[in-house]
Amino acid sequence: MADNNDRTAEIKAIVEAYMERHTAGDVDGIIDLFAVDAVAYDPVDADPHLGHEGLRSFFGGTHEMVASLTLTATGPIRVTGDFAAFPMTARTVMGEMALEIDIIDVMTFGPDGKITEMKAYWNMADARTGSA
Repeated sequence: MADNNDRTAEIKAIVEAYMERHTAGDVDGIIDLFAVDAVAYDPVDADPHLGHEGLRSFFGGTHEMVASLTLTATGPIRVTGDFAAFPMTARTVMGEMALEIDIIDVMTFGPDGKITEMKAYWNMADARTGSA
């Protein structure tokens, strides 16, 4: 296993790849970042998306709506041990209108670097609209 600095860098790179692949609409690439038996809660109080099949169904639908995921100005990816938390903004463009929502994702990573659990903290009441 890598030392703490190497592990931190590895996890940050995986989080960055997650956001890049999501923005690119690369569902297969997103799924590849997750363990076969991973669980995702998005939002955190929703029913879980289980395993690669459940994740593929979920991300297959969300990538069509979300134009981009970007880290927010409030901070970098925070890593402690096998956990990462990061603030981001999801942006959806529908014609002339854009919708943005701030999200905090918390992920747990296995020893192989795969995401084993993801929890997304957001509420539609916090969404903002603007022009595309």
